Amino acid sequence: MKKYTCLIVEDEILAQDLLKNYLSKIPDVEVVGTCQTAMEALSFIKNETIDILLLDIQMPDLTGIELLRAIQQPPLTILITAYSEYAIEGYELNVVDYLLKPVKFDRFFQAIAKVLELLNQKKDKKDTTIPDADTTPDYIFVKSDYKAIKIKFEEILYIEGMQKYVQFKCKDTQVTTLLSLSKLEDVLPAKDFLRIQKSFIANLNHITGIEGNRLVMVNKDKIPISRSIKPHLIQLLDKNKLL
Repeated sequence: MKKYTCLIVEDEILAQDLLKNYLSKIPDVEVVGTCQTAMEALSFIKNETIDILLLDIQMPDLTGIELLRAIQQPPLTILITAYSEYAIEGYELNVVDYLLKPVKFDRFFQAIAKVLELLNQKKDKKDTTIPDADTTPDYIFVKSDYKAIKIKFEEILYIEGMQKYVQFKCKDTQVTTLLSLSKLEDVLPAKDFLRIQKSFIANLNHITGIEGNRLVMVNKDKIPISRSIKPHLIQLLDKNKLL
């Protein structure tokens, strides 16, 4: 049986060793790498398939939270930290669980069990689904003003999160609906859309420029970019490696 792959991102070697020891007791999981910084982890994830991410929050350069925001489709993630105040922000990023240091094995096992259940559900669904490229939709339907509205992906310029709501800024209209940006990240095609800041998702095809820490869209709107996302965004846009 194929094991699920796990990456440990933790700047303390003793904490790394503890997590590896815990995982050695779980036969369904294989540790494929350890990183001490978020930048190392970002490079590793770009080149390897990772199912589970054990992620410390307090690290040099970029925090674990900033790393998650920089990954378009992050693996199932368990956050680990000594500070409980980061829990709410972590759950906004759809992490599976949140562990406080020092991590005890029984609590760690509970978190891993949640991840394995989700991965097994995903695998079962994949195994029973017959892929058909021709049926992949290029639109979504959302509820707005008691109506179901069809929005084509190509028409979306950007999406802004506003607490419990999101607003689609399209070429010819704008639509507000009760949704979360995190939910939309799972639906929108990753090759065309990127979450560039906590409250914004941009369509990469409708960007005309970058001014400081703001994106310029085709309709002249300027929307903010997270500093941690900007290098990755430039890499995606600069196909000719000129910037």
